[in-house]
Amino acid sequence: MNQLRIIYAGGEQTDQEALDVIVKASGIGDVRVLVAPEAVAEILAHRVDVLIVDVKQPSQDVLSLMRTATLTNVRRPVPVIVTGSQDAGERIEACLQRGATDYLITPFDAKHPSLVVRRLKGLSANGQPARQLEVTQALKPEVAPGAAPSSANGHAGPDKFDDAQRFVPREFLQLLARKSLRDVRLGDHVERQMTVFFTDIRSFTNLSESMSPRDNFKFLASFLRNVTPIIRQAGGFVDKYLGDGVLALFPGEPAQAVLAATQVQRQIARYNQGRRLAGYRQVRVGIGLHYGTLMLGTIGTVDQMQTTVISDAVNVASRLEGMTKTFDINVVVSGSVVAALPSDHPFKLRGLGSVTAKGKTESVEVFECYDTDPDELAELKTSLMAQWDRGMESFREGKLLSAGRVFARIAEINPADTVAAYFRDRSTLDVASQFRGKTWDGSEHLETK
Repeated sequence: MNQLRIIYAGGEQTDQEALDVIVKASGIGDVRVLVAPEAVAEILAHRVDVLIVDVKQPSQDVLSLMRTATLTNVRRPVPVIVTGSQDAGERIEACLQRGATDYLITPFDAKHPSLVVRRLKGLSANGQPARQLEVTQALKPEVAPGAAPSSANGHAGPDKFDDAQRFVPREFLQLLARKSLRDVRLGDHVERQMTVFFTDIRSFTNLSESMSPRDNFKFLASFLRNVTPIIRQAGGFVDKYLGDGVLALFPGEPAQAVLAATQVQRQIARYNQGRRLAGYRQVRVGIGLHYGTLMLGTIGTVDQMQTTVISDAVNVASRLEGMTKTFDINVVVSGSVVAALPSDHPFKLRGLGSVTAKGKTESVEVFECYDTDPDELAELKTSLMAQWDRGMESFREGKLLSAGRVFARIAEINPADTVAAYFRDRSTLDVASQFRGKTWDGSEHLETK
């Protein structure tokens, strides 16, 4: 049996020590005790086989850990065992409903380790427990802060929303602290830090010209069926469908939005395989991500209102998505997203410097996420990172001819690197002459949306 890499997030020190004794004595692996942000980083880096989460932690930490663990790798999610005392039944049951694999009652008894060891061995066999256990009467329910309410059959689950709920994201209502659209009032609002996820189909106008209105509708429905579940599974929710695009919000860690962006691009690649076999044109999408403060609320009139997001962060995310067309790449993320990622995140990122988008006065640090590039292209981008950084530094300092030589060399070695070709062509005497008598701010000014 392979050695299990086990992470225990939360829990009392006595439980941590007891679990360590049990696992070491059994020889099935090792245990690391981490706080929630550290555990999230390890999950994203694929350095954990089993996650054990104590439900006594703050609800947001528990939900963040579960979302990340169950969605980091769609093919093989990280199994989650939740732990809690006898009076934590409501919280444990809510976690099981949200995808936890199994549960254990604390305190752990190091003198009788078989229960813990058997559960872990069951997981090591196939990534799933030997049997999924139900919370029984031995767990005396006690409503804990943040726990999901119980339904009529005694199982924790979401509130029952009216049919109109299908037209408004449940998460939006939860953020407004409303259980149903009937409870929503004009002017309800809340301010939150979130990641804005903006995606758009490239050249949709040209693509749609060859289709009838009915085929157009069927195509968009098919596209959204491929994209929406990934967003939801990664911890986000769709705020608006924008015809050929999607505006989604991620209340949790920005890493979840980056993960969703990479998973969407991979799903589009699989989707295109089917389109290719059917003789249809391929689809490309661009994705822009920005982390910032949002105001979510209701606007309109008492007789006709709608939920909306008001924030410059949405405009920035939209502009970042537009930059994917300029650079001919898949995913562009802002510096605020990158700054909020764990230090050892697994994503492949490359700085694109400071960019001022059309219609904006302030520049934004932007990065390319190239996780979904073809292997050879991605490997070359990574191997040439030192030269790339040197070229970007020269570009920022206004040393355009020096920058041009560096980017030209990168483009020569890696002809498929469209961004290197872009900065090569922008680092010329003609461009430098445009700034004579002006202060070079080191920012690239884009004139396209």
